[in-house]
Amino acid sequence: MNQRPEPLSGSLLIPRSGLRAQNGCSISSGGVLVVPDCTNPVWPCALTGAAACLAGIQGLRVVIHGSSGCYYYPKSLIKAPLTGSFILEKEVIFGAGDRLRQVVKTALLEAEQVAVVNSCVPALMGEDLAAELAGYPVILVDSPGFVGNAEAGYGIALESLLQTRPPAGEGVNIGGICLLDLFWRGNMHEAARILALAGIPIATVFSWDQLGSLQKAGPVTVTTNPDYGMPSGRDGGTLLGIENTRNTVFALLDTWPDADPDPLIAGCDRAEELVIAACEKYLRRNDPPLAVICAQSGYAGFFSDLLTRYLGAERPCILPRNETDTPAVTDLDQIKEALERDSYNLLLGSSYEQRILPDAGFIGITPPDRSRVVLGSRPLAGPEGTLHAAELVLNACLDRKKRE
Repeated sequence: MNQRPEPLSGSLLIPRSGLRAQNGCSISSGGVLVVPDCTNPVWPCALTGAAACLAGIQGLRVVIHGSSGCYYYPKSLIKAPLTGSFILEKEVIFGAGDRLRQVVKTALLEAEQVAVVNSCVPALMGEDLAAELAGYPVILVDSPGFVGNAEAGYGIALESLLQTRPPAGEGVNIGGICLLDLFWRGNMHEAARILALAGIPIATVFSWDQLGSLQKAGPVTVTTNPDYGMPSGRDGGTLLGIENTRNTVFALLDTWPDADPDPLIAGCDRAEELVIAACEKYLRRNDPPLAVICAQSGYAGFFSDLLTRYLGAERPCILPRNETDTPAVTDLDQIKEALERDSYNLLLGSSYEQRILPDAGFIGITPPDRSRVVLGSRPLAGPEGTLHAAELVLNACLDRKKRE
């Protein structure tokens, strides 16, 4: 009888029935994970999601334990310092502990603590990283690419962080902040503005805060991008969309009865009036756009609602990046086939889809977006985010009309 293999890195023995193969990875018979080259995946794997989460914590240095490719791919998407162990063939054969310890020692010269994110190859090697790094102030994050997509890795990283520093504070956490998100900085500022306007105290921002602030995390979290949720604590709702913002702030009154939602509600009403007026003006001379959206489920639903509610558009074709109630669509051939089925004149997605539909109006809402240089803060959350989203849609439609 075949012997069941031992768990890898303490937790990575995953039976075939319990895991769906991800981009660039496959599962052979018997539950053994086979990880071929991950060549330019359309959507990042769990390793990249974990690195994006951890890189937002000041005082924490992120070490990606893997090959050069496992370092350079997330580095191309995450605009924050990362370090790699860059293991070679000999380390795969003889062990990578010595190399990893040297990298961690160097990283600790510039940080209070180090987070080591495991990649596919060392995970399958089965080395005991906890024993290799005993005595070092490290957080081990077992998030190799084959365990899921970026959202799964983000959740694993947050769980690992909170295990080392259990929350014991008050106030509301701001969640859904991920450095992979093109709108993370604007969302963070808008969420802080909303809570301050209502007089609700802010606890910790996940994931853009000081390392010591993790212990000050509160029991409730409101999210700006619902696809990057909290693994624990009470879900306080989302600030994505005007109606959701109203509902979320009203729900927080149960915990903070002294909060004053009136200034925020007035701001939401005013923002919606501006969106309605701008969209009605556009529709006097133009037809509603025929749109396709390639994005995370939360952002896709947000823009779909905006297009149908304010511009009278048909429900857009949605090709979600992450799996929720519907399967993710991350195969470029499938995406190309779907985009060419109809004469879409508005595309919301990434630079991958823009190359397929170069004549459509384009809005970059999914990484990578190489269509423009953006340095400032652009929200999608809250009333300011809805105003910004309406601007993006209307300007993309008008720009396309000018090119015709």
